[in-house]
Amino acid sequence: MKLWIAILLLIPTLTFSQSYKDGLVVIQYSADFVKTHEVDIGELKEVEAIRLYLTQHPQVFKKEEIKYLPTVVLYHNGKTIVRIESDISLQLPDNTLEELQSHINKIVKQKF
Repeated sequence: MKLWIAILLLIPTLTFSQSYKDGLVVIQYSADFVKTHEVDIGELKEVEAIRLYLTQHPQVFKKEEIKYLPTVVLYHNGKTIVRIESDISLQLPDNTLEELQSHINKIVKQKF
């Protein structure tokens, strides 16, 4: 019985970890203590925007080798296109959203 409970608890995690990078996705890896340094990835166009927190998804942070918070990564069908990491001040570069949108626009144009 305990085994079944453990399996049922792991199924959503496994499904999430396999599908969160499908399509064109920007993920901001963050933590509660750096919320003030996050960028508004919701402003990006033609991309799914996801924000993950270390306390809720530690296994994803480990798997993706996230070492700096916040970190923003653009994925296209599971492949990392660009990774932007914060510096020692825990801040992302000022042009983070512009750089991401530039890469997104190139990918979208290639579809046509």
